[in-house]
Amino acid sequence: MVNFVLRDLRGSGRSLWMLFACLLLGVTLIAASGGLLQQVRSGLLTDTRALFGGDIEISQRSPLNDQELVWLRANGRVSLLIELRTMLMTADGQSQVVELQSFDDNYPLYGEVTLDPPLPLDQVLAKRDGLWGAVIDPVLAERLNLSVGELVTVGGLTLALRALVIRQPDRSLSADWRGPPVLLADQALSDTGLLQPGSLLDYEYRVRIDQNLDRWRANLTTAFPDADWEVRTFKERSRRLGEVLDQVGSALLLIGFSALFIGGLGVSNSVHTYLQSKLATLATLRALGMREVRVARLYLGQVLLLAGLASIAGAVLGGGLALAGVALAAERLPLAPTLLALIGPLLIAMLFGLLTALTFALPALGRAMAVTPAALFRGIDANPVRTPTRYRWLTLASGLLTAGLMVLALPQPLFGIGFLGVTLTLLILLEGVVQLLRLGALHLTQRQMLVEHFYWRLALANLYRPGAPLRPTLLSLGSALTLLVASTLVVAALLRTINDTIPEQAPSLIFYDVLQSQVDNFRKQVLATSSLDRLDLAPLVLGRLNQVNGDSLRDSTDLERVLEARDEHKLSYRLDNFDNVQVKRGSWWHDDYQGPPLVAMEDREADQLGLKVGDRLTFTILGETIEADLVAIYGQKRFQSRFWLEGIFSDGVLEPFISRYVGAIYTDPAAAVKLQDTLAVEFPNVVTVRTESVLREARTLLTRASSGLALVAAISLLASLLVLSSVVAGSRARQVYDATVLHSLGARLNTIHRALGLEQVLLALLTSLFALVLGGLIAWGLLEYRLELEIDGVWWTALIVAPLVSGLCLGLGTHHLLRRLNPSPAVLLQS
Repeated sequence: MVNFVLRDLRGSGRSLWMLFACLLLGVTLIAASGGLLQQVRSGLLTDTRALFGGDIEISQRSPLNDQELVWLRANGRVSLLIELRTMLMTADGQSQVVELQSFDDNYPLYGEVTLDPPLPLDQVLAKRDGLWGAVIDPVLAERLNLSVGELVTVGGLTLALRALVIRQPDRSLSADWRGPPVLLADQALSDTGLLQPGSLLDYEYRVRIDQNLDRWRANLTTAFPDADWEVRTFKERSRRLGEVLDQVGSALLLIGFSALFIGGLGVSNSVHTYLQSKLATLATLRALGMREVRVARLYLGQVLLLAGLASIAGAVLGGGLALAGVALAAERLPLAPTLLALIGPLLIAMLFGLLTALTFALPALGRAMAVTPAALFRGIDANPVRTPTRYRWLTLASGLLTAGLMVLALPQPLFGIGFLGVTLTLLILLEGVVQLLRLGALHLTQRQMLVEHFYWRLALANLYRPGAPLRPTLLSLGSALTLLVASTLVVAALLRTINDTIPEQAPSLIFYDVLQSQVDNFRKQVLATSSLDRLDLAPLVLGRLNQVNGDSLRDSTDLERVLEARDEHKLSYRLDNFDNVQVKRGSWWHDDYQGPPLVAMEDREADQLGLKVGDRLTFTILGETIEADLVAIYGQKRFQSRFWLEGIFSDGVLEPFISRYVGAIYTDPAAAVKLQDTLAVEFPNVVTVRTESVLREARTLLTRASSGLALVAAISLLASLLVLSSVVAGSRARQVYDATVLHSLGARLNTIHRALGLEQVLLALLTSLFALVLGGLIAWGLLEYRLELEIDGVWWTALIVAPLVSGLCLGLGTHHLLRRLNPSPAVLLQS
């Protein structure tokens, strides 16, 4: 029997091998996504202490006092990291925002800093030949075309670049946006002249301990109950990082499951087509006395054999993609590809491949097994429409098992439950659409105006007749087109925002940390720019929210409120809404308001604390207490807000506390480059960021994201094309038979061709409309409620993509069918 199975399988033609290709794509995506997620998780979460820099981090704007340091050193090993954002100048006058980092001798507490050339960090940073050394990030070296041995200027100090950082264990994942790190010695940072009153320095004390983390933190709070520092642990960082990885991993796996679901349709069509080609064999085996169960096992074994081969090949291919992805990510993250971490995800992907093949093959197999040998010998009309009850129960059990395992396999099960809900809704919606279209097509064929148009009636009849390809075409090509339309609209809206909307509305330069003593000279320097359009200058004050309606946040039982009391807020004035925020609740005060202090809070901060318009808020700023009524809650305008202010006060409230300013400069791009370099020389402590450079980074990231979306859409589209190929293969015998009968009865071949072409045009229009409506709704929801962008103005991209891709896919299938269509009465007599 095994020999028979293999010999029969070799003669199966392309029918079952289409099953192989459909499963291969889905299993590959699941294996690649799961393997990559497991590799990143094992690489990052197992080394969270190194990424965090220690077990515990205590950060504030000023150094700890002697008593606090003594306690920390008595209860662990302490390392101090000082960070300061400033401008770096090259020898040829280029400037770039960077983040200076100085360390003590205990850095790093975990992991090692790897340099190129491979030298000890303290030796590279030491002062030699009258120059302090510096180590820069390769990203910065590439941007400014710097190499080891060159000189750069930071503040009033010239530094010698002596190495590049190949790996820094605690390098921030957002360093490329905030400013690439520049490592220098503690004394070198002092010699820059940037440590002035009002400078925004971050003092981060990392502590390595060998005792219970929660108990140590509780002892710290008991020893210093009134301290204003922020305390974080590596467990909190690990939890947040794990949540992000789970979200990304779940989304990637769902893409794989979507492709596998589409591939399952190809499995169903392939099995159906294969069994149709084996009618004579089935009839012979049943007539010779082989029981139905044994015949079913025979052909189910063939399906599972090919499914197993496809799953193994997909797992191997997906594992290779996961290893390649980890190798690329290892340039920025502490990751090392390991085969051991891939075993679990690859086995899971193979299991899903087998379960999918079983679930989608059982209905077609059941219909074939339900037919008597006499009916089988009749050939093309052998298969019944309905699946036998026992096979439906087996299909349901296999489908529920697959769905349950999918939910369990996802890092965040709610993603899986949501996916199942959306899929079920889609299937119900699709079934409703199919029934409506069939009723509409049946109604149209009975209209008097179509009596004289035979090919129209024939094309419409092909939409509602039993075995019509309408349902599988809508489900397979429609699903892939939906993803393609949604991706196209989102990417088009993002590109329009980055390339058109933001450049038109955004300033050329954003600047931070202008000291109050520098304001007049800074303003004079900027106003001297000939092409200047506008200058916005606003104070920036740091303060803390302590009480809400008289209730102390520190004494609250709500952990969010306790942490909020230790968090610094960026506070400023409205000043013609220079940060472009939008009021969501309440309203602004009048421009000439002169009464008691009023404040507006950012919606994220307000929602975390449960604040409402009308609350009485108490702030502490530089040791002074300010009480203000909350009259408005505003939202930051995504992609346009620049300073992310947590609080905006009425005029005059912050005057005693102002020591520095922030703002924006509007001028042409060429003048912005020159002005940035000039300001870096005249005011080295002022951080300036060109909008164009940020947009360039955003465009780079968006290009990569677009490439990823295009790849996903292409794979889903390829899976759909395979399904369509199986649909065409499955319906070819029926169409050839019908065409032969019509031709034998006198229908012209040209009329038959026109009817088939019109049928495909109708299918293309229906799938395009289906994808435009569903994909448009998905894209609108993402843009409106997640990204807060407008979809108006980019609909034309979807209107081009959907019909073009749908027409191309179905047109190729029609061309292939017409080439193979050779209606001949002899063929009819033979059948």
